[in-house]
Amino acid sequence: MQPESVRTRPPILFAAAAARGRAFAEKWRGARPKFACVLGHTDICMVSGLSSAGVSEELRPLTPAADAEVVDLGQALCLPVLPSNPLGAPGPAGITRAALRLADIQASFFGAGLRVWPATACVRLADDPGGDVRLGRAVPRAHHLFELGLKIGKELAQEAPYVVLGESVPGGTTTALAVLLALGFAAEGRVSGSMPGNAHVLKGRVVAAALDAAGLARSDGRRDPLGAVAAIGDPMQPALAGMALGAVSAGCDVLLAGGSQMLAVAGLVEALHGSGAPERIAIGTTRWIVQDPSADIAGLAAEISPDLPILAVNLDFSSSRHAGLRAYEQFQVKEGVGAGGACVAALLGSDVTLERLEAEIDATYDSLLGRLQLTN
Repeated sequence: MQPESVRTRPPILFAAAAARGRAFAEKWRGARPKFACVLGHTDICMVSGLSSAGVSEELRPLTPAADAEVVDLGQALCLPVLPSNPLGAPGPAGITRAALRLADIQASFFGAGLRVWPATACVRLADDPGGDVRLGRAVPRAHHLFELGLKIGKELAQEAPYVVLGESVPGGTTTALAVLLALGFAAEGRVSGSMPGNAHVLKGRVVAAALDAAGLARSDGRRDPLGAVAAIGDPMQPALAGMALGAVSAGCDVLLAGGSQMLAVAGLVEALHGSGAPERIAIGTTRWIVQDPSADIAGLAAEISPDLPILAVNLDFSSSRHAGLRAYEQFQVKEGVGAGGACVAALLGSDVTLERLEAEIDATYDSLLGRLQLTN
């Protein structure tokens, strides 16, 4: 089956709460947002088979730092290779870089606890990385990170008409599953991830152990959402939930840029907000996330709130000159570093077309791979 022509493909798919999604898109057509990305680490990423972030398990903790360097500097300084999965599919940071540069969108990075810090500007929110959720004490400073996030979100709201919030946390779809279950959402077998099939059985075993260690039953987290994150989440979640709520409280719309991890943030925001997900929040992601045959992102979003829209950039890498990018069509990688939301913002905010965006992404990976050949 031949891929649909780029000239006939709709650039954005409205995968959940379509009417609200279209209203969000129309509201911000021609606007230039601010892009902010929270970097974090969870020790659960080192469990073999949970994440395909990183060329190897040993290099996986460097992924968030490398992602920030690729987006901001055009090369990973902390890694000898381009951030990729073990099968060679390149990480999504190059997609984010291409979209932001094409639409002239400014990016900021925030570290919520890392093993390795990037060699580029990054606001340090916390020093301690996230622990192993199976111990039931993963993010001891969750409340502090949330309060910092609130403050930053209010500041970001003064800098742009709306805000795009992304993340880079290897293993983060497992902590997303844990938090969603603790908040009472039926997320088993529905979250996406960085590999085909999404390792649902392994994730389920890890999360069951985490809930048991924390003494949490399903829905217990609604009584103390940040307490649940402190026990079984990752440090990105409270920081980014705070940023989203801070921006919304200042009258600013927010595009949560990602898949399952942003649904966990949206669920956390919904639980903290107390009266449903704020109307000013939408999800921006990729086609591979919403069409993932082994996940149910749209259904899960509707469970969090029937009014939570998903806007998915309709990229197709079938004709890319890079085999690693073509692997996205087999549902490898799919999303990360705010790639989908960055692309949605680029398409909304300028004269960027889907054809031009895909060409820029190919050219960006030409440059990234070319620099590696020059330095190795």
